[in-house]
Amino acid sequence: MAQGEYSFLPLERVIYGAGSLGRLAGEADRLGGRKAMILTGHSLATQTPLVKKVESQLGERHAGTFAGIRQHVPESGIAEAAALARQLGADLLVSLGGGSPIDAAKAVARTLAADTGTYLPHIALPTTLSAAEFSGTAGFTDEARQAKTGFSDPWTTPRVVIMDPELTLATPMWLWLASGIRSLDHAVETLYSPGDHPVNDLLALEAIRKLFAYLPRCKADPSSLEAREQCQRGAWMSFFGPGSVHMGLSHNLGRRIGASFNVPHGVTSCITLPHVMRYKAATEARRLAPIAHALQLVPADTPDYEAALVAADAVAGLVGALGLPARLSEVNVPADALDDIARSVVGDTPEAVAVAELLRRAY
Repeated sequence: MAQGEYSFLPLERVIYGAGSLGRLAGEADRLGGRKAMILTGHSLATQTPLVKKVESQLGERHAGTFAGIRQHVPESGIAEAAALARQLGADLLVSLGGGSPIDAAKAVARTLAADTGTYLPHIALPTTLSAAEFSGTAGFTDEARQAKTGFSDPWTTPRVVIMDPELTLATPMWLWLASGIRSLDHAVETLYSPGDHPVNDLLALEAIRKLFAYLPRCKADPSSLEAREQCQRGAWMSFFGPGSVHMGLSHNLGRRIGASFNVPHGVTSCITLPHVMRYKAATEARRLAPIAHALQLVPADTPDYEAALVAADAVAGLVGALGLPARLSEVNVPADALDDIARSVVGDTPEAVAVAELLRRAY
């Protein structure tokens, strides 16, 4: 009989639906926030009205905004944001944006906790489908080594997530769709994560169904709040209780490629996920086959290995239908770096040869 465990994270509340940003002030009050600092990126602050809208919602609770968070979260940005939080006497962090501002807020909370022993509460306002808001894991870039590093600390998990599809309307469509494939990557790698995780598996399959159904609808009708909200639900389900599962090879390759060659993580998932699924079909067919059944792509009696390959082809087909990059050569990853990427992810082991070949097929 299977045995396992489920770890809950200190996420207290997920608020969703159009107009749910209106709940921000009440949640700030509930968490005792009187000096809230917003963390966001330059584009959102200068090219959209969103930051001003969030500042207005906070009202007198707004102490300041740090708009210097960049892609892949360089450590220097974390240090600058933490210094501003100290200067402001911030007692609440509000992240606005995709995975980078959300992870930066986690890192700032952890940095300040090293001084005070107390983690500032964090409210996340996601504008992409990265699902970073549902975990206590943060990735950032060691600028000296141009390598991705990070931490896993459950106490940095946002206490509140507000998923308002209206906040996503300004997100560039390529980024929205690519981050949706990142959530698909979460769901797929949940299924073949080691161990027994029945709750996560059920939600992962539902996430896959939603993302396959609603990402194309977002592309066809960018103004559809219903399609965007359904994608947000899919992202939530794809990374539900991530402390109970572990992400795998596609994510690890993406971290290395993203940090070294400045490729957005959603785009790395578009490129690596189908190839990793084909590679994993040899050992994880039983765990991947349910994807093809959930999408009603194969008859019930289809052998697991065949169904797993059909699932991989379906992911590749979705990436193509969404018009997203599908090859490493499209994002300027040099061909002579593939062996080094493989070794950096799986070590100097026999598996590195197979992973390098996987990357060549993705090139």
